[in-house]
Amino acid sequence: MAKQDFARKRRNGSSASRKPARQPARQAAPKRAAPPPRRTPWKLLLLTLIVLGGLGYLLFTLVQTPPEAETDTTTTAQPESRPAPVAKPTPAPKPEPKPEPEPEPEKSKFEFYEMLPKAEVVAPKVDVYKSTPKDAKLEYRYLLQAGSFRDPADAERMRAKLILQGFPGVRTDRSEGGNGIWYRVRLGPFDNYAAMSQARNKLGKLRIIPMQIRID
Repeated sequence: MAKQDFARKRRNGSSASRKPARQPARQAAPKRAAPPPRRTPWKLLLLTLIVLGGLGYLLFTLVQTPPEAETDTTTTAQPESRPAPVAKPTPAPKPEPKPEPEPEPEKSKFEFYEMLPKAEVVAPKVDVYKSTPKDAKLEYRYLLQAGSFRDPADAERMRAKLILQGFPGVRTDRSEGGNGIWYRVRLGPFDNYAAMSQARNKLGKLRIIPMQIRID
């Protein structure tokens, strides 16, 4: 009996010392994948807008355009057009031939030569041109006026310029009249043609056109 009790205790102790068997772990259920975000159908939306816009424009044009008036299909019969008669051109009258002039007698050909010696041409008489000698004296005495000024200062400048150029007898004459007071620059007098011509040419080189004044 004692052996049986010891055998039982041993069994019980061995059974108590054994760890309870592990239960198999539950496998976790697989997670469901999250649904992808919905994309906005832009292409479909754009196509819908285009179709709606086209329909709206078509309806607008149908409302705005007035109904076309019915055209009369009946055509009026046109009278046949006949070509107008063409007038025949009348021939132009032919010009009458002019009578040929009769040939002059041969005698007229020689009349010119017969009249030539009889005609006398009288040449007009022309006086022989006589050049004035350079040292010839003039019938009158003359002054050469180089300029006329209102301002005496301008006249004095002209007088000094002519004196420096070597002109003879340069002076300033003051004259008073209806037009006011004038100061005239003159040179001379000249009683010789050559001296007056030389002074005139010299003034021309200075771009001065003198005025010739007779004094007696």
